[in-house]
Amino acid sequence: MEKYISYLENIRHLSPATVKAYKGDIAEFISFMEESGCSVGSPDRNSGRRYVAHLSKKGFDARSINRKISALRKFYDYKIREKETDFNPFDFVKSQRVDRKLPLYMTTGELEQVDNMAKEKESSNPMLGARDEALFSFLYASGCRISEALSIKVRDLDFTSGQVLITGKGNKQRFVFFGKPVAEILQAYLPLRQQVVTKEGTDTESLFIDYKGNALTARGATWILKQYKMNAHIDKNVTLHTFRHTFATHVLEGGADIRAVQELLGHAGLSTTQIYTHVGIGRLKDIHRTTHPHGRLEQKGAENGV
Repeated sequence: MEKYISYLENIRHLSPATVKAYKGDIAEFISFMEESGCSVGSPDRNSGRRYVAHLSKKGFDARSINRKISALRKFYDYKIREKETDFNPFDFVKSQRVDRKLPLYMTTGELEQVDNMAKEKESSNPMLGARDEALFSFLYASGCRISEALSIKVRDLDFTSGQVLITGKGNKQRFVFFGKPVAEILQAYLPLRQQVVTKEGTDTESLFIDYKGNALTARGATWILKQYKMNAHIDKNVTLHTFRHTFATHVLEGGADIRAVQELLGHAGLSTTQIYTHVGIGRLKDIHRTTHPHGRLEQKGAENGV
């Protein structure tokens, strides 16, 4: 397995989190095969099916099982190329049916509530309050993943154009935009950030830092948002990724083309972006009502009290 992990890290340049997930999925399958008295290098046609049945019995949901199937199918494709095995037992396994959940997103009122709390925090701790406001505003304005936002260096920001080049999944680069309001928030935050970096002597280049002047981690950012959620009494299961869902939802509601949203989010395929199209139903109804002859008649009848 270590040879394959090295391939993922050094040839495919996958992120550490993705590599860790692959490694865990493969290790679990190796343990299953060993406990069954089978060899990973010599699987039979039913090895994959037996493993999926094992996962189902253990209570894994369809989405998790499909991720594991995908990881193990790629693992065996690699082993076939390296002539370490004859066939791929996961070629005989069908993906589990997944009921796609509609993405959770925040209302403008909830976003304003979080923003106001960050401003209040600035009175007691200027840098942390300004950082929180900058982070949440940037996530919402750009549609970035949290990993992408936390990888940004101060020098990457282009305030003239209001954009920044980021590196997303699969080491793919794209421009994201943050606009004038967020640019002003970032410019107010940067001097406070530099004071902490200078005081602590860390000299980090990361845009978002913790109170000690070190680069902010995803775990740290998650903890920060959790405190805001509790204090704001938001009942939704809001996560850092919710800002990305909210960005996609709001730009589609505003009339953006779905392919443009796909580019902004950095989705490899349109099918991933299409889950957000549910948000446009209300707008589509308005368009139908105001443009289609039947819709106009219905509206006119309503105006006349019919």
